[in-house]
Amino acid sequence: MYKLQTMLKPVLYFDHAATTCLYPEVINLLGEDFTHHFANPSSSHRLGHDLSQKITSIKSIFLNTINANIEDNFYFTSSATESNNTIINGLNLVSGDVVLYSKADHPSVVFPIENLKEKNIEVISLRLLKSGQFDHSFLEDILSKKNISMVVLSQVNHQSGNMYDVKKIAELIKKSSPKAHVHIDAVQAYGKIKTDVSKQIDSMSITAHKIGGPKGIAGLYLKKNHQIKPLFVGGGQQSGFRAGTENYPLVNAFREAAQISLLNLSEKCLVIEGLKRNIEEHIKKNISQAMFPFTETSPYILTFIIPGISTDIILRHLEMKNIFIGTTSACSGRIKAFNPTLAALDIPEKFHKNILRISLGSSTNQHDTSLFINEFLSTWKELSYLIK
Repeated sequence: MYKLQTMLKPVLYFDHAATTCLYPEVINLLGEDFTHHFANPSSSHRLGHDLSQKITSIKSIFLNTINANIEDNFYFTSSATESNNTIINGLNLVSGDVVLYSKADHPSVVFPIENLKEKNIEVISLRLLKSGQFDHSFLEDILSKKNISMVVLSQVNHQSGNMYDVKKIAELIKKSSPKAHVHIDAVQAYGKIKTDVSKQIDSMSITAHKIGGPKGIAGLYLKKNHQIKPLFVGGGQQSGFRAGTENYPLVNAFREAAQISLLNLSEKCLVIEGLKRNIEEHIKKNISQAMFPFTETSPYILTFIIPGISTDIILRHLEMKNIFIGTTSACSGRIKAFNPTLAALDIPEKFHKNILRISLGSSTNQHDTSLFINEFLSTWKELSYLIK
């Protein structure tokens, strides 16, 4: 669909779980909207009123994309981090409440939840199996003993790529704790795999920059009649839920990126899954030391371990060839020693410096994948002498 390039040679970009390139259509739309639709949607004149109506219509479009009811709420935020924090801190939990989460989830979930301990709120991290999947027996045991106030789940883990049946888990939780608020972080799922809210899901975070949209715009779904204390106050925008001038060009760009990404979603998944499988098979065939600990993962994320060589060294050598992949979440990428996310995924600390995350996007194609495989294996051969 499009290709990154520099003055030197094409870039092979395989870090889409961190962020994606913008669709060309989105870039063009941003230029048009920043030029012609610059008014403040809260202004009382016609220009503002027209944009306000457009934003309301776009919210309905997003509700439809996640199979929500038209009466439900959808708010625009600056990031999924803001969306997650809004829910976690906005429920006004009190001493004695119980919250379930996973320490393997994104820092924008883990940090605010663990801060709840300061209010004497009990937070319990769900146990994961070595495959990265939830230990359902552990969850069922907790539910038999505790009345849950809130649970936060990721539909796709940002690090391992594990996919979770969040609807099934939400149903299980609601059976034992009907009043529990179930929040889903769908950042790595929305626009890539089927994502929808069931009657057991109360809120959901999505974002634009993972699916070909711009940074600085995200979404928060909230089921009707749910009371959440706003994180930002002072302007009255978005029905008083989120103060701050609404940025119509970013909102419209998010809509465009979402609709492009969701078009022929199943077919795209099959193509990406085939490309991912090709990469994995070549690595397994040529690097006997490589370990792939996670199962039931997203077509878009391939995380594995190469013992013996620091992944920082591999990344630097790939960068010299204009090839870019990841190790851990971009939001925790500066962690150089013990990594709590990897520990929660049951990765021994001795391997925390040996993790690589290859993540694909809608622009990934067979040609680039073949080039990547050849260059990656070539780099491995250049560095394999470092293994002791």
